[in-house]
Amino acid sequence: LPTNKQKMLPLLILAFFSLIPGCHGFVAHPSKQLTAVRTPSAPAQDLRPSLSSSGPPPLTKVNVLPEAFTDNYEDARNYFFIWFFGGQGGFAVALGQFPAQYKKFRALFDMSDDGPTRGGDTVGISPLCLYPRDLSRGDLDMILNNKLSVEQMVEKGPKINYLSERGYLCYPSFVAANGGCNPLTIRAVFDAMSTGDNVSPDVAQAKLDDFANDTSADKSAFKNALLKTKLVGLSSIAFLLFLLGPIVGATCLDALSAGWFPDWPGNDNLPWSLLVGPGFWSIPQYWI
Repeated sequence: LPTNKQKMLPLLILAFFSLIPGCHGFVAHPSKQLTAVRTPSAPAQDLRPSLSSSGPPPLTKVNVLPEAFTDNYEDARNYFFIWFFGGQGGFAVALGQFPAQYKKFRALFDMSDDGPTRGGDTVGISPLCLYPRDLSRGDLDMILNNKLSVEQMVEKGPKINYLSERGYLCYPSFVAANGGCNPLTIRAVFDAMSTGDNVSPDVAQAKLDDFANDTSADKSAFKNALLKTKLVGLSSIAFLLFLLGPIVGATCLDALSAGWFPDWPGNDNLPWSLLVGPGFWSIPQYWI
């Protein structure tokens, strides 16, 4: 299971990049920013709208990169190495989540036929939850009717990590508290409370109470919570890759061009100029 330090690593990497001189966080890269160029102030009577106005002022590209970045190729190369190797760490963390998600996905399929089940009517969970089969309503009621409080589950359950020792409900403790219940349904109820394998005791108790008190025939409170946590877990990985891609990729490419081929005519239109005019094949002529 990933530790807290591993979960926080992507955030620490992004925070580190935001403190590096020349980094602009989630703002558009300065070399790509457009700034409105306005004419000098006119007399008050001329500031009123006119039907003959030609429209809003034009947008002009303004270069606001640090001088060291644009005029000193050695500093530009340092920028490139910092962002490139830092970005590699961020990508490694993000990509490392895919094997973990796949392992969890396989575990769901392995437990789909395990354990006892009451059968009968199913809950009707969304296919987007990526569960191998639907859940029995009887199996779900058996777990939600558990008389143990979350605090008792934590107290009697195993302490497998730091959070469980601090009073958090971990998945093994929830399994131990629901002995004799269907394993896949146990996993589903826990997934409806948390995107990982630990959940705050107050959040867990509130969720379980909400699920148990839901009198709707289709258990909509549980189904909606399960779908939400599943989508949040998957989208967080995709969002991290999206942030690392444009930010790290664009910055590395700009630093690369400023550090090794600053006079290449396609620098103003990266990355498209690599493919269409003047093309990456012309870069060796400008290499320094």
